[in-house]
Amino acid sequence: MNIVFAYPTGLNPQKGGVERITDIIAKILLKRGYTIFYLNWEREQDNYEYPVPVIDLPSSNLEDPNNLEVYNRFLKENRIDVIINQHGLYEGTYFLSQVKIQNVKIISVLHSDPFGYYDHLFADLMTLRDSSIKEKVKRVARFFLYRKVKKIIHRSLVNHYTFIQEHPQYVCLLSESYKERLEEYCDLPDNYFISIPNPNTYENIEIIPHKEPILLFVGRLDNRSKKLFTLIDIWYRLCKLYPQWKLIIVGDGPDVGIYKSLVKSENIKNVYFEGSTNSPEYYFNQSTVVCLTSESEGFPMVLIEGMKYGCIPICYDSFSAVDDIIDDGVNGYVIPFNKQNEYICKLRYLMSLDDTSLCYMRNNAIKKSELYDINKVVFEWEKLFNELI
Repeated sequence: MNIVFAYPTGLNPQKGGVERITDIIAKILLKRGYTIFYLNWEREQDNYEYPVPVIDLPSSNLEDPNNLEVYNRFLKENRIDVIINQHGLYEGTYFLSQVKIQNVKIISVLHSDPFGYYDHLFADLMTLRDSSIKEKVKRVARFFLYRKVKKIIHRSLVNHYTFIQEHPQYVCLLSESYKERLEEYCDLPDNYFISIPNPNTYENIEIIPHKEPILLFVGRLDNRSKKLFTLIDIWYRLCKLYPQWKLIIVGDGPDVGIYKSLVKSENIKNVYFEGSTNSPEYYFNQSTVVCLTSESEGFPMVLIEGMKYGCIPICYDSFSAVDDIIDDGVNGYVIPFNKQNEYICKLRYLMSLDDTSLCYMRNNAIKKSELYDINKVVFEWEKLFNELI
């Protein structure tokens, strides 16, 4: 079977979550005898050694007619059976749907909550992009424009899902919980909706590692989506009460300088910025708790990967798939969105327990993470391919 993964930029696993997931799945499919290609239209040159042939469209402007000609010629010459559109929430969907070759199946993957940005628009508009007076004035303007912007985004969502409905393709969601609401906007046959979660890629561990008093954040340092200011503020209210604990922040992004300046200016103790890493398991191995304060997610790998190493997850209920990952009070905690005091109370509870008392939740976290092992997830993909062809 011949498969192409399509995405605007290069699928370098060091660049982001979609890229990493694609790289992992593609490598396993290669070992199982599939022929795999990558298709990009905005790729920049890098030093990553891609595991499969990479096809770059002639222009980053998808409306360029040369792109369509090259695209369909590539599909025909390489006898492509399945196109996996990794840009399913965005404009790449419109271009990739222009298939002129018979019997080619398209799977559009929605890598986030299909309505996450829309649902949390107000929180995003009220988030300061920086600390300048100009930005504070802009936030006031965004407040008054909120209703207008929300109508525009709603119209855009309706148009997007109407297009998918009119150009039938399989829609792959990260959680079954996203399906019911999406069906209100996208009236496809029921079998056109598929749910395949993101995988956990780490090996099973035999013994729970020794844990340090560490709260861990791993992710892109972009406050608009990850709301790391919230976590730093939570830590500010805890650090003096628990001086033996640390907050370790792993990752890089556009707001790293702002975070560091805030920690320094407020003299917040025991915060450590570790930068980006290709080995987050080193930090999972040591940490007691893995934290998320995002306003929206799809199916965050950081939670299940942390749980694999016995980290206890704590997260807001800002996306419905959180209930697929965390059984509240059993293997972690789910906090009502923006209820910061409740988040602090649960952390205080966890930080006050001794190691023996934490073992119950650690073992449960490890057991739950095994549901999303990479081989189980790839089996779901192979099952889907067999049903399509």
